[in-house]
Amino acid sequence: MPSSSHHHFVLCLFLLSFLCVDSQSSYVVILRNESPNNVATDQCFVNDDIDPGEEVLLNPGMSNNITTTFFPGKSYTLYCSLQLGEKYADLFTLFDSNDTSICHVPSEECVWKIQEDGLCMLSEGKCVMFGWDYNSLLNRHIASEATKYIASDELKSENIN
Repeated sequence: MPSSSHHHFVLCLFLLSFLCVDSQSSYVVILRNESPNNVATDQCFVNDDIDPGEEVLLNPGMSNNITTTFFPGKSYTLYCSLQLGEKYADLFTLFDSNDTSICHVPSEECVWKIQEDGLCMLSEGKCVMFGWDYNSLLNRHIASEATKYIASDELKSENIN
């Protein structure tokens, strides 16, 4: 009868494998270049991955759909370095699985618009605007410190078309 118990063990492993597949979630972040004239670039990576994804060029009107698979219970953060003309956002957080306030639900898309005046995160039909930082003492203009994190309640209430 050892082969019978072996078959039961294999059957249990097989059934458990379906639980693992079902517990995975995928998340879609969309970056859309809404600048009328400038090409945008993005280079994104999950967590502190040393090897970021390839650099993507977005002509005006183009989008980059980034799909990330993650397991519930683990922390995942999607960071991107963005450029629009001479404007930069270095290591901008577009998704954080630990932040349940916004851009968190796996079944919903998270849409970011790259615009001349900054980055716009669509939330509940409203644009949460993150302006470029032109007061930076560095040669590179980066998005302001607050833009590295999901917007505060005060910013969420702002409705920009």
